[in-house]
Amino acid sequence: MPLTRAKSNWYNNLSDFDFVDDFTANNASNFLNADTRNAGTSSGQTAVNNPPQSGFWSLTTGVNTNGGGALSGNIGYVFSGWTRLSFSSNFRIPTLADGINSYRIFVGFNSSYDSTTAPTTRSAGLFYDNNNVNWQAYTYNSSVGTITSTGVAAVADGSYNTFLTRVNGTSNVEFFINGVLVATNTTNLPSTNVCPVVHIQKTAGTTSRNIISDWIRFSGSGNSRTLVGSA
Repeated sequence: MPLTRAKSNWYNNLSDFDFVDDFTANNASNFLNADTRNAGTSSGQTAVNNPPQSGFWSLTTGVNTNGGGALSGNIGYVFSGWTRLSFSSNFRIPTLADGINSYRIFVGFNSSYDSTTAPTTRSAGLFYDNNNVNWQAYTYNSSVGTITSTGVAAVADGSYNTFLTRVNGTSNVEFFINGVLVATNTTNLPSTNVCPVVHIQKTAGTTSRNIISDWIRFSGSGNSRTLVGSA
């Protein structure tokens, strides 16, 4: 039987792509950059002891005020140029935010790759902080936002949960938690560049907090580019 080549993470026809990183190497993510601010950290194979193994990435605030860690892309994408863009991350939260040691988590698309930049300029993603029990679905454009409660509470029970933001061109943004549609926003979708990001950033307290990601995935389809030329 002849060998056939399945679709690869690194071979695309320009109009479509699908990148997955399972963090099996202790170095920078294959398609996103590690970003740290104010003594936060972003590193692989760190503080994962259940049991110790490869395949995880830790984002940590550190103890400093406004410390943060992120995985993010510093190349912008415009929703109108694609039929669909999706970004997801599977991670667990060891300790919830509270009024003493507070932080925020954002996973989706943001106007900046900076881990300490709040997603309130241009964004589309899922947001958590200690001011809300439930995850919030954010879409912001020109600092005007639509915020929808997902009805799903953040948990710190040791489980890994998947958070997916699916952008359907300029029509709407769908938000999924563990494969279940929890919100759909149709207003205030970003009209200019945003980048994929998952980040945690401290807002109060002196105790470090973190999230531990098992994998990330970024995919897109329906761009008008075509492959021209020959190898």
